[in-house]
Amino acid sequence: MKNPLSSHVKQALGKVKRQPLVLRLRQRYPGLWQFIADRFNTKVFVGLPLTLMALAFAANIALLSELTESVLDMEWIVALDKEFTALLYKMRSDTLSRILYGFTQLGEQEAVFIIGGLVSAIFLYRRHYVALFAFWLALGGVGISTRYGKTFISRERPSDVAYYVVEHFSFPSGHATTVMAMFGLVAYFLYRHYYAHPRRALVLWLAAALILIVGFSRVYLGVHYLSDVLAGFLLGALWLLVGISLMEVMSYRRERKAASP
Repeated sequence: MKNPLSSHVKQALGKVKRQPLVLRLRQRYPGLWQFIADRFNTKVFVGLPLTLMALAFAANIALLSELTESVLDMEWIVALDKEFTALLYKMRSDTLSRILYGFTQLGEQEAVFIIGGLVSAIFLYRRHYVALFAFWLALGGVGISTRYGKTFISRERPSDVAYYVVEHFSFPSGHATTVMAMFGLVAYFLYRHYYAHPRRALVLWLAAALILIVGFSRVYLGVHYLSDVLAGFLLGALWLLVGISLMEVMSYRRERKAASP
């Protein structure tokens, strides 16, 4: 089956190559042109996929920076946070609170060590050391960045509506950051493992559902504002991109080395 993305990229590059300015650039700077062309190669991860990942990483940083600045400057997002928190507090029920309290435990350190330990055992058994390194590098980055982020922003939690007492500052949400990176990476590894489309789709939908439920639980239980969770998702996505990129690049280099005479 022909890849539509690959086809469109090839057509676009073909048109670009025929432009007079580009022809002169190719003749004068062949090395530079080859480097640029390689960044749009759809056959290997270090080509177009890595380029798109880099663009997504940059866009994510821009969004996270804008959100952080809005919170620090007490802009419209702060008013929205308070209104949304008050709305959920009025709608809160004991049954749903207990259910979401159970889901929110998936972002606790204990859950990270249990899930991480299980993932690590599987990787060690299968000798997937690159995957093990990428997984824990991302989770380690999550822990460090959330701790320093909370200290730098020093935003107080909405403690007057909290379902239970939580210490430390509020922005960004450590639970949202953790589940985005952890379940995102688990889904990525399972996606690479399975080849059947139904299983791949199930893995992605299940991971997305867990991430959203845990994020929503933090706001519903009154221990975070909406912007805390959004920032956590963005920060977690950054480390998810780092983990995936590292895994793919190292796998590509290993396969290339094995294929070379």
